[in-house]
Amino acid sequence: MDAAYRSIYGSRWDGLLSALRGEGAPCGISVLPEGGFETDPEAPEGMYRLDRASLVPACALALPREGEILDACAAPGGKTLILAARACPLGLRILANELSSERRRRLSGVLDGHLPPAIRALVTVTGKDAGAMCRDNEERFGAILLDAPCSSERHVLASPSAMAEWTPARSRNLAARQWALLSSAFIMLKPGGCLVYSTCTISPRENDGVMGRLMKKYGPHVRLDPPEEGEATEFGRIILPDRELGAGPIYLARVYKRQSGLPSPSRSESLPPAS
Repeated sequence: MDAAYRSIYGSRWDGLLSALRGEGAPCGISVLPEGGFETDPEAPEGMYRLDRASLVPACALALPREGEILDACAAPGGKTLILAARACPLGLRILANELSSERRRRLSGVLDGHLPPAIRALVTVTGKDAGAMCRDNEERFGAILLDAPCSSERHVLASPSAMAEWTPARSRNLAARQWALLSSAFIMLKPGGCLVYSTCTISPRENDGVMGRLMKKYGPHVRLDPPEEGEATEFGRIILPDRELGAGPIYLARVYKRQSGLPSPSRSESLPPAS
């Protein structure tokens, strides 16, 4: 891993590596009964704990005035809590999808434990392959958050067994899966709707590399609208812990669909479920 990322980040890599091995920037969130949420950097007992940068993708998603929101890869659930808190005052329903049954159980537990009952009733948990959902849900959702499975270097560095198994092929395989998820999500997005693609990896292949494929295939239908947080990349922004007091990494890109009439998904774009 060291050689691969040093070739990308050059002299910055040593500081970034040290920050990735650090404690991070935890934050607690609490969803209010009437909607909206509070944050606390101390994350006292009873609040859901997540990295401070993880709030950004869920807050960057522009919500529709009506209809449904899709959280395409929702586990473990922190971003779903934020979406639900934001959607509640608008009366919007959320489909929180997670393919893995084990992660889906954890997601349901988080939602049950941290959402007021009236808000929890607005969230439906499903277990579909988000890379294939477009076949039956074309232009269904007014807004979509795709927080895609990724290399998650911070977690890999914290696990000796994961470090021992890491190879450059991992990022290539994940990028292929991410593209299947992203292209499916864009097909499911309504015209005028907002899509936020995010990861917690520092790999350009999985970030701008995947977004570049979207722009190449659907460019005339895509309007880029990068959020303000983080460092600018070609298609989005990235929050890196060496410059954000330990927060991150989080990459995010925000787009809007200009119009309908997109080509139908092909079989080759739908990959087998990630293990």
